[in-house]
Amino acid sequence: TGPHFNPASKEHGAPEDENRHGGDLGNITVGADGTASFAITDNQIPLSGPHSIIGRAVVVHADPDDLGKGGHELS
Repeated sequence: TGPHFNPASKEHGAPEDENRHGGDLGNITVGADGTASFAITDNQIPLSGPHSIIGRAVVVHADPDDLGKGGHELS
């Protein structure tokens, strides 16, 4: 799918952080039946222009994201 969406070259963070990747959308909770439902409202993700997310993929990882607060060098 390509690299993490980060057109402004910011640090990894949580959705509510001002300084974060544009693609830092947080964690979702999956029910016991394996399904999830969520909605995203965000002020850093453009729908038009050179960094538009239209046509891009959303990747859901199996493990939770530490939202840039785990102290790991890749965090």
